[in-house]
Amino acid sequence: MKNEVSSLIPEEIDVQFVRILAWRIRGLFGGRRLNDELDEELRSHLDMLTAEYVNKGMTEEDARREARRSFGGVTQTREAYLDQRGLPIVETILQDLRYGARMLRKNPGFTAVAVLTLALGIGANTAIFSVIDAVMIKTLPVKDPNRIVLVNWTSTGWPGVMEDLEGSDRKDPATGALTSESMPYQVFEDLHSRAESLSDVFAFAANIDGFNVQFEGKPMAAATEAVSGDYFNGLGVHAVIGRPILPNDDSPSAPPIAVVSYNFWNSKLGGDESAIGKSIVINNIPLTLVGVAPPEFFGTQPGESNDVWVTLSMFPRLVKALDFGDPSEKGSDPEVAAAAFWKQPTVWWLIVMGRIKPGVSEQQVRTETAAIFSQTIDSMIKSEKQGKNRPSLVLAAGNKGLDFLRRQFSEPLFVLMGAVGLVLLIACANVAGLLISRATARQKEIAVRLSLGARRMRLIQQLLTESLLLALIGGALGLLLSRWMSELLIALVESGGQGIKLPITINMRLLGFNAGVAIITGVLFGLLPALSATRIGLTAALKEGGSKQGSRRSRLARALVAAQVALSLVLLVGAGLFLRTLQKLQDVPLGFEKNHLLMFRVKPGLNGYKGASLFEYYRQVRERIAAIPGVSSVSFSAHGPVGDGISSTNSKIPGVLNNDEKFDFHRHLIGPGYCDAVGIPVLAGRTLDERDNAAGTKVAVINQTFARNAFHDVDPIGKILRFGKPENPKDYEIVGIVGDAKYGDLRKNIPPTAYFSCLQDSASFMTFQVRTRTEPGSIVAALRSEVAEVDANVPITDLDLLVDRIDKALFLERMFSRLTASFGLLALVLVCVGLYGTMSYFVARRTNEIGIRMALGARPSGVFRMVLIEGLTLTSIGVVIGLIGAAFGTKLISSALFQVPPIDPLTFSLVAVLLIGVGLLACYVPARRAMKVDPMVALRYE
Repeated sequence: MKNEVSSLIPEEIDVQFVRILAWRIRGLFGGRRLNDELDEELRSHLDMLTAEYVNKGMTEEDARREARRSFGGVTQTREAYLDQRGLPIVETILQDLRYGARMLRKNPGFTAVAVLTLALGIGANTAIFSVIDAVMIKTLPVKDPNRIVLVNWTSTGWPGVMEDLEGSDRKDPATGALTSESMPYQVFEDLHSRAESLSDVFAFAANIDGFNVQFEGKPMAAATEAVSGDYFNGLGVHAVIGRPILPNDDSPSAPPIAVVSYNFWNSKLGGDESAIGKSIVINNIPLTLVGVAPPEFFGTQPGESNDVWVTLSMFPRLVKALDFGDPSEKGSDPEVAAAAFWKQPTVWWLIVMGRIKPGVSEQQVRTETAAIFSQTIDSMIKSEKQGKNRPSLVLAAGNKGLDFLRRQFSEPLFVLMGAVGLVLLIACANVAGLLISRATARQKEIAVRLSLGARRMRLIQQLLTESLLLALIGGALGLLLSRWMSELLIALVESGGQGIKLPITINMRLLGFNAGVAIITGVLFGLLPALSATRIGLTAALKEGGSKQGSRRSRLARALVAAQVALSLVLLVGAGLFLRTLQKLQDVPLGFEKNHLLMFRVKPGLNGYKGASLFEYYRQVRERIAAIPGVSSVSFSAHGPVGDGISSTNSKIPGVLNNDEKFDFHRHLIGPGYCDAVGIPVLAGRTLDERDNAAGTKVAVINQTFARNAFHDVDPIGKILRFGKPENPKDYEIVGIVGDAKYGDLRKNIPPTAYFSCLQDSASFMTFQVRTRTEPGSIVAALRSEVAEVDANVPITDLDLLVDRIDKALFLERMFSRLTASFGLLALVLVCVGLYGTMSYFVARRTNEIGIRMALGARPSGVFRMVLIEGLTLTSIGVVIGLIGAAFGTKLISSALFQVPPIDPLTFSLVAVLLIGVGLLACYVPARRAMKVDPMVALRYE
């Protein structure tokens, strides 16, 4: 029995605690009703005591007095009761918030300026964070993404067992190790059949291809990804209409099917549910549309928007026209040749992911998959050469999908985050200066409260609460502004020509970041003014002057202005360096004429064109476009100028290089008249034309860099480029030298380049270049019509002007320069406002002194000059500090610059002059006001 009672005691205590807590919380919200009830109860007690004393023979007045005395004090009892009814801390905060709101309402001008300043700073930070969240933090919209793993490999160099890599690879800057996600088919098969620690193993093609698609007779291009049958099950993604691809679908004998994205179904297929079950034709092969993916599902690569998913078993049939390998070695059927090509151990083209089983640790998965990978690689190595740079497996988290977007944008986004951080610091300094100036007007109020017994910490708490309220209001407005800012930023990112799509949503992370920044900002700009405002001498403060306190606040305000100038200079220098980089890149010699050149791509090979029919298709398209009025020349190439890809190879050069030595260069397939259409000058010999066809001698044209690096002082005309095996060489005679032209990264030097005739080496797709005498946009309709006349089932894709393509190639630099310039302009405005406010405060505080000076004979021009010198001194101090900070800070962005040193004298000097000019401009109005002070009025100035 004793044990039972003792076991109940904690529960009774808990119940009592909960009751007390509930009573206190109820007291917070009872308000006037509970106060009225308390007053009524106190009156009832007093009336009862009064009646008792009256019955004892006292008069009414004596009885009431004795009742109050014996009760012990009504006011004290009421206060004691109130202290136990609510939560004192919460009540104090609420009281401070109400008082702070009243003070802010009393000063609408100050409140508006402070809130807008903070909203701009917090909004810019929230906007950048929203993009960082979408790129770096957000997980895939799939079931339990944290249990998904991505299979990578790493090696000291290019693995000898690998000949063809689809997808991407990268080097570790620290170790130089090579890493990639692309795997051969055998690794996927072995992991799929043997990995017991993974509930699902699925794979998909490393490259998403743009295929030719027809639906109900309408041709279009669609980003198409080949996936294994376990892809949707492994990710835990269900179709919103129809069904997803299932394991049984991924078989050569299974009926061909396809699943489309929600956006593709809605925008291209009309959003009609009856489309399910209909035929969708991809590369002239009909497939049955069986499902539509959820709206939020984009695939596994953030930033990319996939259109169609097909099975891996269908992939060889869809790309059979691309002539993979030698059909004579693998059978005469192109499908057989393509299927054999993709299953070669030397072709690494699949990305493999898996889902960890419940109860299995990541270490177990890592150990098992590494062992399977090692055994698979051992079975693939057939020679000592293939054993070089043997790769090893690396297991990575797959919850965020592939990291291409993160690798591309992580550094730029963090640089921009640093820039908007500087803007926020400037905004904080600006608002802190406003609060310091406002503290002067509240000096007597604070002194009176201190003299009446208020504790300094209590006043600091009150002032900080006002600052936090300002910051929270600014943060709320900043959240609204960030939506517009983030959309602008995404528009800039998406203008890069890479089809990047980043859905920005308001989630708990974004709200938490916004609230956190607002709170930190409120403390940051509010603490120093609060400490300064409450650190006063009561006697001096209650007198008319209080000069010592004003002098101290004046020095603090000056320091904050100098800090704003310094921070803005760092930001403006960064913006100037990015603008100079963009200018340098825009002025880079391209080697061709970029104006009035229209480009588009067609892929007839995907629709079955090959050999003579492929050449005939290109010839007809070229002739039809050339006949359009306003067109001066037309040609085509496998890779167009700037941003259209490159192809690398090497060859022997008999008589120039040793027998076993090869020369590396970029290889381009071009059509007749290419140099004329693009505007590349012919320096020696001739360019390629119609005579360079399959029946003619195989020829090549090289650029200046090729001629200089490979032949030095030897004339290259007539020399041979030799490819293939010694027993069956393929020789190409050099017939001309053309000028250098940039095709890849505009920052890199032009590499050795050789041009070959596409009439001698076929390509299933081509980019056409159309040179016009008129505005290129005026011929687009006619161009589309003429291409459709040749074959309406081959859609035009990537229609663009070359000047626009160059702009897109520079989108990162353009984004940096635009955003940093915008942030720099905002910082400049804030500095101007801060300096103007400080100098106005300086003039107002010294009005009496200025009046005495003028009464004693000082000239207005002298007073004007005094104020200007004061402002110029503040600005100059900030400029000097900022120049020192910028000298160190610009080293962090040196990798993003091009032909511009981090410490660029021109940029540094121009920004310094700009800030000094802005400082003088901000001081002009206060200086004019000072020189117009009336001495008689000033001597009576309080």
